[in-house]
Amino acid sequence: MKELKILQKTDTLHEARWWEPEPNGRVHCYLCPRHCHIGLGQSGFCFIRINQDGKLYNLGYASPAALQIDPIEKKPLNHFIPGTRIFSMGTAGCNMGCFFCQNWDISKSHHDQVHSTHIPPEDIPLLALKYGCPSLAFTYNEPTIWGEYVIDICQAAKEYGLNTVMVTNGYITYEAFHDIYDHIDAANVDLKAFTENFYGKITLTHLQPVLETLEWLKNETNVWFEITNLMIPTLNDDPAETRKLAEWVLEHLGPDVPLHFTAFHPDFKLQDKPRTPPETLHRARKIARAVGLHYVYEGNIYSDGAHTHCPKCETLLIRRSWHDVLENHLKKGACPNCGLEIPGRWENPRGRTPLKVLPKAAQSTEKYDHLNL
Repeated sequence: MKELKILQKTDTLHEARWWEPEPNGRVHCYLCPRHCHIGLGQSGFCFIRINQDGKLYNLGYASPAALQIDPIEKKPLNHFIPGTRIFSMGTAGCNMGCFFCQNWDISKSHHDQVHSTHIPPEDIPLLALKYGCPSLAFTYNEPTIWGEYVIDICQAAKEYGLNTVMVTNGYITYEAFHDIYDHIDAANVDLKAFTENFYGKITLTHLQPVLETLEWLKNETNVWFEITNLMIPTLNDDPAETRKLAEWVLEHLGPDVPLHFTAFHPDFKLQDKPRTPPETLHRARKIARAVGLHYVYEGNIYSDGAHTHCPKCETLLIRRSWHDVLENHLKKGACPNCGLEIPGRWENPRGRTPLKVLPKAAQSTEKYDHLNL
């Protein structure tokens, strides 16, 4: 556990959920499968859940360290209101220890090591509206660890008809799963590999809890979700592993869950690995489609693997370039050629925000204009 400087004003902290007291002032955090047992003045593995005076607090609450307007395809989500913009935010810390983290500057930082802005949950939806975004994304670092903030933002967002999206590593306990995901409209789950060896050595976690999260999403929620597999040369790009991953998705989740194979670039503690060759993604996509998955994509490269085709007649439905939608030929969510219904959320599930709230959003968020989003 990490020693923290004791804060002087406990009234400025937000008490966490998903914990229980233990003897000698320790607390047990059961938000994620790490089940951290945290001593006085210490934090859990994630850095932002701290024990002060025998209570667990969340330092990430109302303290985003990253704010940005993204295309929704960057999450990546290819079957959730494509071509729209999404208000994206993250805090500090993470509950995994990935050596290849591409947002390590915030995910591997303590709360006091990043520049954050105090934004209460009720203001986040107004900022999204101000910038014309129909959706919010909890992303960049692992949003599970600031689940209290996520829930309160989601509750505020529903008033304005905004969608909410988790971009997650899927490392969460069942005790917390429904508390968070019952408020979520869509998710992208990062299935980082399909071996316990990779998860144990390269992410400092375990594979099975992530697979369980995917099954909970499929069987117990209405959340639209897609999966991303970042392919790292020599570590998780073996064709046999790719086949096993695709076969598991087919058997446990079905053929219609979109699977994204994305290219790695050297970062953080994996500077010695080369960029992923495009051929590796082409091969992975070919394997997954041969297994029987209908929607398999390639990301972080320019390729035809970014497009959506009808799995029945092969008609081009959506043509993309990187994260840009260039053409969308879907007709009410169906193939215009053969009429096959294409799984996804092709129109805003929550409708349009009433125009009368837009002036309120602009006026109420003037204090954040310095953020230059």
